[in-house]
Amino acid sequence: MSQNKKSLLLNASNMQNFPIYPYAFIQVPAVARRLGIEVVCKDLLNVPRQRWAQTVLDLIDHHDPALILITLRNTDSLTVEDYEGGEAQEAEGGAYFPIERTKELMAAIRDVSDLKIAVGGFAFSLLAEQLMHYLRPDLGVFGGGDAFFDHFERVTQGEYEDVANLLFFQGERLFSNSRKFFPPLAEAEYTPSAIEKMMAFYESFPSPGFLGAPVEIMRGCSHTCVFCSEPYVGGSLVSYRDLSVVMGDIEMLVDHGLTQIYIISSELNPEGNEFVLQLADRIRAFNQQQPEERKITWFGANYLLRFREDEYERLYRSGFTGGWFDITALDDENARLMRTPYRNKTLLTNLKTYATFERQRKGQPQGGGAPGAGAEESLDEAGVEDKPLRWTMFLGNPATTSATIRDTLRTADREGLPKLFEDCHISTNMRVFDYEEPDDATLAASVSITPDLERTAYQQLLPSFAYPPALLKKLGSDKQITKMFDYLEKTYLSTKYLETRDWHGFIKGTANPQSIESWAAELLDTGRVHVPSRLEQIAGGTASSPLQELFSDGVQDEAGNSLEIPAQQVVDMLLIACMQAFPDIFTWLGFPHTVDKLEGTTPYELAVTVFSRWSTQVDLFDDLNEKVRPLLGKSMQELVEFCVLAVLYRFNIQIEPLYRALFID
Repeated sequence: MSQNKKSLLLNASNMQNFPIYPYAFIQVPAVARRLGIEVVCKDLLNVPRQRWAQTVLDLIDHHDPALILITLRNTDSLTVEDYEGGEAQEAEGGAYFPIERTKELMAAIRDVSDLKIAVGGFAFSLLAEQLMHYLRPDLGVFGGGDAFFDHFERVTQGEYEDVANLLFFQGERLFSNSRKFFPPLAEAEYTPSAIEKMMAFYESFPSPGFLGAPVEIMRGCSHTCVFCSEPYVGGSLVSYRDLSVVMGDIEMLVDHGLTQIYIISSELNPEGNEFVLQLADRIRAFNQQQPEERKITWFGANYLLRFREDEYERLYRSGFTGGWFDITALDDENARLMRTPYRNKTLLTNLKTYATFERQRKGQPQGGGAPGAGAEESLDEAGVEDKPLRWTMFLGNPATTSATIRDTLRTADREGLPKLFEDCHISTNMRVFDYEEPDDATLAASVSITPDLERTAYQQLLPSFAYPPALLKKLGSDKQITKMFDYLEKTYLSTKYLETRDWHGFIKGTANPQSIESWAAELLDTGRVHVPSRLEQIAGGTASSPLQELFSDGVQDEAGNSLEIPAQQVVDMLLIACMQAFPDIFTWLGFPHTVDKLEGTTPYELAVTVFSRWSTQVDLFDDLNEKVRPLLGKSMQELVEFCVLAVLYRFNIQIEPLYRALFID
């Protein structure tokens, strides 16, 4: 048998605008190293494609490998926006098609070498059989490559039987050996040499640069969420890595000046919180013994919303800086269909616990610890970031209907969630994979994107995205779905919409100085209004100059001050006075008719009121005009219309006929 125990590991699937050092370049050499096999790694992102063949030839001449490995980590970016619109057209190096780049790399290799090519990686494992036929490598490796290296010499000699996870051709027939899910490495993954190569990579790609050294703590997931592929590739049994080994890798990274750690797992807590809390305790104990420049901060990808407030505190005191969680909807039926482990009974409590803790954490004075913290480090020293408090949802999933959204909005408002979160992001679609066996409705609602950035019928090996079939049928296009979700996330699931209010623009578009002076004067004449001095000045014409400034072309007054605040003040004064003068009209509309009610109303409550009677803004104002015409003169009719528009604008109410079903059964 051959004694050559060396292989090349190449990567052509990095993303031009977000380069990441392949974790395979850490893990694969570590697995091989146990058996005395050397793996030489090369990422080709900074090598022009016309130089790939010569680069591979130079590597072969220098290292004399027994075979060539290729890692394929991603099928695509998983984000449709990366393939449509101006950003995709202008992407440096072209849009992201790693499967095509890998195919080009294989052609370049075969131009200069007869060495066998083996392809593996997470993305390859998702589509192993399809990619074997499309790419035509000599060998494929599903999931973990432990067995591949255990039988390395046999594999290089063409003896493939009983090598777990191996795929290969005999003639035109594809064989796929039995599959085995391997646990994380029980030994150190990092070496000083590996760390130096990783940091040299980031020196070549300073933007966005190094964001964290990956360290795996577990593999596999016991849940089966439709949108997650971890159980398919990593197994449904969770295998935990020994925390002493994990800390050994972390300490080695710190010794080389790297203190930002990216914890790798499907979820930080798939089977309970204790393991990740033990990790947090280990890291905190380490940090307490270190000078400031050696203290670790760490973050994870996903975690389940199952932490108590004291457990969040335990995490953050260790240097944890956060992660994210995947909710499909606040609707148990949608959660069941998408096979997520959440149900509203506990999810709502856990969401509020998370939001409350985060708000308290970010609001602490610098240097102040939690009650009882004594002389220990404060939560502020554990990675507080000045970012909006945000939550995310996979609401654009195939099981979502108008009823799903209606239940989600109703529940969110009832529980006060929009007031807790400053931002929300809704995924408008889901990446489709054949292994999930999507139904006909989902496939019919899917689009695939070609390398020419053209839409085509569903093809698994292309970036493929499914929009909710029921919403497509109702709204007519994915653009309308995207528009709707953008509106909902800002207005009914967070307070983000408040940042978009432009009262200066509003008042310029709905009034003029003469109409405002006339309204103010007539309101005074009613005798039913508590008149602020500012409104008296407007009515008397003494505020004409400041009022004229509101309608100037600029956005600042002569002193350079923003006109936004004075514009909002004028609108508020007119609205409050109008509510005082004509409370019956506001009551008839179902709108707030006092300041207290105005401040206590939510966008959702007002939307329900509006949609219960009207489907369009035209309908609302037709009814309003019919109501007020016999009661008020022309100027006061115009004021009432202005104030109703102000209320709708204040709460960002868009009276679209297609949105009615989102609020009314």
